[in-house]
Amino acid sequence: MVNPKSGHTAANITLGVDGLRDGDVITSPSLTNLVEGIHGNGILRLQDGARDQANRNEVMTNAPGHCERLSAYTLRVHGGFCVLDGALYQFAGGPGSNITLTLENAQNYVTSTALASGEEVVYVIYLVGNSNASVSNSRVRVLGGTPTTTSTGVFPPVPDGFLTDPITGVTEKNAQTTVLAVVRAIHNPSGGGGDLIDIVEVNDKRVFLHTTPQYMTPLTTSSTTAGASTVVRAYNTGVNNDVQLKNLEYGAGHDEQGDFGGTTSSNRIDVSAIWVSHQNWKASINDATNPTPPSSGPDFGLGPQGGYDSTTATYADAQTPTDVLYYSGQGNAKQSLAAGGAMTTVRLGSKGVDKFQLTTSGNKVWKFTSYGDQVFITDCTTAPSGTTHTLDYTPDGEFPEGHMIWIQNTNGSHDNIRFNGTGISNQIIEAGKTAQYVFDGQTWYRLSYV
Repeated sequence: MVNPKSGHTAANITLGVDGLRDGDVITSPSLTNLVEGIHGNGILRLQDGARDQANRNEVMTNAPGHCERLSAYTLRVHGGFCVLDGALYQFAGGPGSNITLTLENAQNYVTSTALASGEEVVYVIYLVGNSNASVSNSRVRVLGGTPTTTSTGVFPPVPDGFLTDPITGVTEKNAQTTVLAVVRAIHNPSGGGGDLIDIVEVNDKRVFLHTTPQYMTPLTTSSTTAGASTVVRAYNTGVNNDVQLKNLEYGAGHDEQGDFGGTTSSNRIDVSAIWVSHQNWKASINDATNPTPPSSGPDFGLGPQGGYDSTTATYADAQTPTDVLYYSGQGNAKQSLAAGGAMTTVRLGSKGVDKFQLTTSGNKVWKFTSYGDQVFITDCTTAPSGTTHTLDYTPDGEFPEGHMIWIQNTNGSHDNIRFNGTGISNQIIEAGKTAQYVFDGQTWYRLSYV
């Protein structure tokens, strides 16, 4: 089965000469399109995700962006989807459709110079975001280079004006492009086209962007095993928040400390991040029936046993989420605040659950974070005679708008579990009740109570 990128080698294109075989030539779009692809400009193939499709690796027949010679002066361009400057566009009618290009300078989608007797030229076929200056609103453009005389033996120059001015006379907001093909043509006195040309080469230059799945390895401050076969997931080496992401190399004050989440010219750096890591936990197990409320450290807000699940009896049986998807970016901020919002980090893919019983007497404050657990199922037993015994759930640090917390009081008779957050003070969660809270960016609200 052919490799769908084989067009760049000219090994699977009938009229391809510009490639990587002995005797081939390499023109500049081979390199500029590589740069475009790294930047994210190129073609999205539906076939790349259709693994049971017989022609998944077909690069010519009905393949998106394929340019084929129909006559001495016409090309057929097969449609598809492309990405230019982060925007998704449909070109040449979309997948399954095609358009016909006539390579003569009289067409409104061709910028070229008419050929004279004995001359040849190179055309670049490329995609643009503007749909109003191409054939049939197809976003396909043609740029011809400076004609040269064939008798001199000089290869015609490849035009590069599309890299700085994709459509002559048009001011584009999206001025980025991707090349489909480079076409070489010579003067043909008996040709039927307006420029009297004869297409002799069609060289494929398409760049296909990667599709799902997107593979990510765990981010950790630890290492791999001796055989580099697995990642070592120590209790405190997971990267769980923006501060830990910033301090991947070194902590505060070091020359090599990162700048993520920091400021530039007194404004918040406008960069967010998404990564996979493992959830941190305590180095030793707390009493599962009477855990110590978290206050600081790697287990902050991550469960009664510092991240272990509620059924854990011994360290050897300890379980904690292995792969967690994290997102970190700016939270809410006033529109007039140029510095930007404070950084927040959230767990994606799992909410995290704490289920435990608290038996020690006195007031206990159980802090939780935006990247910690969100569901708390708690039995807070009665205090000894003459003493108070309450458990206060308290948000700590920055939270994103829409963050939710669920708290269930599983005790059948004691109303000694409370929620304390901005906008809510000592709100009781009665015995047998479950409360749901939501953060609007500034204030916490009770959303439901059953």
